[in-house]
Amino acid sequence: MAKLLIIGKMPPPIGGVSMHVKRLTESLRRKEFGFGFCDTGTTSVYRILIKIIEYNTIHIHVSNPAVQLATAIFCRLAGKKLIITYHGAWGRYDAVGNRAVKLSARLAYIPIVQERAGLVQALRCNPRSREISTYIADPEIRPLPASLQSEIAFRRKFYLATFCTNAWNVTFDKHGREIYGISEMIDRFADYPEYQLVISDPSGNYRSYIQRCSRKISDNIFFISHLHDFKNILLLSDAFIRNTTTDGVSLSIHEARDLGIPVLASAAVRRPPFCSIFQDILKTDLKEKLEEARRLIKLPGEAPDTVNILLGLYQEIEGK
Repeated sequence: MAKLLIIGKMPPPIGGVSMHVKRLTESLRRKEFGFGFCDTGTTSVYRILIKIIEYNTIHIHVSNPAVQLATAIFCRLAGKKLIITYHGAWGRYDAVGNRAVKLSARLAYIPIVQERAGLVQALRCNPRSREISTYIADPEIRPLPASLQSEIAFRRKFYLATFCTNAWNVTFDKHGREIYGISEMIDRFADYPEYQLVISDPSGNYRSYIQRCSRKISDNIFFISHLHDFKNILLLSDAFIRNTTTDGVSLSIHEARDLGIPVLASAAVRRPPFCSIFQDILKTDLKEKLEEARRLIKLPGEAPDTVNILLGLYQEIEGK
C-alpha cells in the first residue's frame, strides 16, 4: 500500500493555503520523496475517498471545518493516519466551526497548527499536536508584464513612499469584518496623499466591492486586478502592510522579510519580531511606523525549515 497522500488545492486562486500546497509538493518532488496528490479543485469527492483508501498516511490542507471533520471521521473508520494542517488562527470560526475543528483535531493522528497559542489549545484535544510553520520559501520570481512594471515604477516618482498590500478575495471574519482590512487602508491613505498604496487584488473583486460601498478611491490608491507574482510588487515597494483581523503564518510577511522589505502588521495574532505592529490602522501614524519597520527588518533571523520538518514527520509516522 502506498504511503503518503496530500490533499489540497493548487492555485488559482492565489492564497496562503494553495501556495503552501504548491510549494510543498514541488519541494517533495525535488527531494524525490514519493507521495500521491489530490487537488480538491479538480478531483471529485468520490475519487478522493477512493484515493484515501489506497494510502497509509493522509495530509490534508483545507480551511472548511466541516470538510476537516468529515475527513477525520472517514480516516478514523478506514484506519488511516490523518495529518491536518490548520491554516489560520485557532478559534477563528463561529461556535459551530470551532467545535468542528476541535473534534477533527481529536480524531486526527497529528494536528498541525501555526502559532503557540493555537498549540496550547490543540494539545488539549490531541497530545500529538505540533506547531509547524506553513511558510516555504520560493526563490523564483515571475516577471510582471512590462506595461505594469513601467506603470508602477512611473507612479513611484510622485510619492515619498510606496506601500503595498494584498488580498486573494473579499472575505469576512466571524464578526463580519473584512479579513484583509482593505477598506480601512483606503480610508487611512486618504489622509496621506504623499504616500501610495498598491493593492494586489488577483480576484479582481475588491475594487468593485469598494465602489459598491460608495467609498472614494483617491489617486494614491492603485489596484492590480489580475494574476501576478506578488514578490514583484514587494520589490517595487518601500513597505508591506498586513492589516488582517485574523491570520496564520502569513506567506507575504515572510516573503517581504526574505526580500528585505519592511513590514507593518496588525496585532490580530502574534507577529514575527521583524514586524512593526499597530492596533488600529485608522489611528496609525504611517510615517512613524514606516521608520520603525525599516529598523526592525534588519533584525537577524532565520526562515523556518518547513519542508525538512514535514519530511521528518512523514518518516516518523512511516516508522510506526
